[in-house]
Amino acid sequence: MSVRKNISLETEHLKKLEPLVLKHNGNFSAAIREIIDLVDAIVKDPDAATGFIDGLKSDNNLIEAVLYWFIRQTHGRLIDQEILNSILDPVKIVLLPDLEKYLNEMTGGTSWQTKIRIYDYDNEVNPSYVKVTLTGNNVYKTEFLGGMTSSFLVAQKKLEIVSLKRISNTITINFKKQGNTNLARQSLVDYFGEMEDVASEISKKQEFWKCIVNLYKQTNYNMVTIPKNYYNELLMGKEAPGYLTASIEAIHKVPIRDIPSGILISTMKSVYEYMGIVERIDIDENTLKIYHGYTDARAIDAIGKILLNVLNSNGTKYKSRYSENLIIISPIIYNNDEQLISPVVNDF
Repeated sequence: MSVRKNISLETEHLKKLEPLVLKHNGNFSAAIREIIDLVDAIVKDPDAATGFIDGLKSDNNLIEAVLYWFIRQTHGRLIDQEILNSILDPVKIVLLPDLEKYLNEMTGGTSWQTKIRIYDYDNEVNPSYVKVTLTGNNVYKTEFLGGMTSSFLVAQKKLEIVSLKRISNTITINFKKQGNTNLARQSLVDYFGEMEDVASEISKKQEFWKCIVNLYKQTNYNMVTIPKNYYNELLMGKEAPGYLTASIEAIHKVPIRDIPSGILISTMKSVYEYMGIVERIDIDENTLKIYHGYTDARAIDAIGKILLNVLNSNGTKYKSRYSENLIIISPIIYNNDEQLISPVVNDF
């Protein structure tokens, strides 16, 4: 026999009941009956109920630990579009205020503890510009949510990231309209996907990279990487080429002469250090201090010429000085009458 009772509930209580009501396809009475059965079981066997609750806590701790591990391991990766759409459904989330509300409802619990604010935009549906601020207590989680939110705005609102600031536990991202999807996507990679290309290449050629990593590990990174055409000339017995520009031009996709001087110098540092051509390059404005790691004078001279020729081919003339451990390359300074002030010296 069914008995009807009137009960009064606050909005917060109704919100807590929502998952259970959804489970029963909107049948509020069925949800209440399940709660009554659960309370009855707790009253009859309190110890069993305590064990059940402890088990739930353990499960939550496990999920939290795995989630945090996953977020750290995928730092610098972009979320797959299919997964993103399942989390932030573009059919349901059209307005920017709705996106902000949904994100805060999703991340407001103890697992995330992140506050997301979307503001300073001109249109709720199709903005020309927008600003997003994320504040949280964990940098990895905040970064992950920043990348996910940015991915949605880039894909669905045709925006690109124009700036990003990280201050303490807060990330602020500025967007503007970008009709070119490739440029918009690249801005996303630049700010949140620095490991995308690396992960993609490793995935495509896993055996190759396993071998390379093992080689470098076993030799304590005492390896040199050079372009194949350069190696070919050495095998043919030719004198070592005076230029080693192919790697730098491949990165920037323009000839050496078209690369701004400051960018060229910073690229030379990273490329030649990681290729193993030299041990270390320190930069003092436009002067390069090169710790070459060689003992043979011919090798030191060859390295000095290679780096000097790369810089000279950029349009600015440089001079070099050598020692047993160090090569210093700096610009040649002229006076107003184009007369040489600092002569070229080969050793010191």
